[in-house]
Amino acid sequence: MSFAICLLLYSAAVLVAVPPLLAESTQLEHSPRLGVAAWLMAIGTVLLSWIAAAGMIVNSVAAHWRDPRAFVHSCIAWLLVVVDQSIGVAPITLGLIAATLVLLAAAACVRLARTLVRMRARAHAHAAAVRLVGHRRGDAFVVVEAVTPAAYCVAGRPPAIVVTSGALAALDDRELAAVLAHERAHLNGYHLSVVTALRGVATVFPKLSLMRQGANEVSRLLEMCADDASARRHGAAVLLSGLLKMCRATPEGTLAAADVAVLARAERLATTPDARAEAKARTALLGMIAVMITAPVVTAALTASGVLMCHFSR
Repeated sequence: MSFAICLLLYSAAVLVAVPPLLAESTQLEHSPRLGVAAWLMAIGTVLLSWIAAAGMIVNSVAAHWRDPRAFVHSCIAWLLVVVDQSIGVAPITLGLIAATLVLLAAAACVRLARTLVRMRARAHAHAAAVRLVGHRRGDAFVVVEAVTPAAYCVAGRPPAIVVTSGALAALDDRELAAVLAHERAHLNGYHLSVVTALRGVATVFPKLSLMRQGANEVSRLLEMCADDASARRHGAAVLLSGLLKMCRATPEGTLAAADVAVLARAERLATTPDARAEAKARTALLGMIAVMITAPVVTAALTASGVLMCHFSR
């Protein structure tokens, strides 16, 4: 029980402290892959903490079902030791709070699953529609007749890269190759799955800045990761030229080469990387990732050693 409480406290600390720290560390885009890892670590550890805490609470209540008052009284005593003050909390009140938290967690899980299924179905339907109305250019991409220049990838079985006829008319061969490399980087890195999952979490928890801001930031950073993959092969100048020719909106549930944070990405591609700033950003991000990994592990070790323990009296 004490471990469950510590996990909830840890998740609360991450929800409050981490979003501004990560936003400050990743806004310079010096290390987008580490930035993505840090955001995913923060969101993942919070969600896992909630799931683990809910499971521990249910398990503890079930294990002491015949003597619930001893369970509740022991945990109240442990909480009083932690805060070092006397408060009057009725056992039934604490039990209702715990039950409410578990029910809310279950409802959130159900809503998240339904949201992800709905978003996945929408993306697959879009991919199927694209294949029906478009025509394939070998195994590379699907061409859709549209005046607006655009290129994006969409999930499906298999996933597809979509290029409009307007983009084919606007881009030269080198620019088209760079844009296609950008979209392939999204598909090879499973970026669509990551963004879909994060958007689903943000939909379920819209009031939590970690989830809402994390979905936006990871989407932006993944675009920069794809930029880096394309620039390494075709050159930053060629990719930048292609992006600037396609600054248009794209369908929901897709990832487009010229859709997210275009100005920041253009500035990043046009400037020479600052090695010192990159090293500083990597150090800061690695430090935050290390803290988020070790904090739950240290809590588990302290609980196992008996330093943090909810003792039951009969």
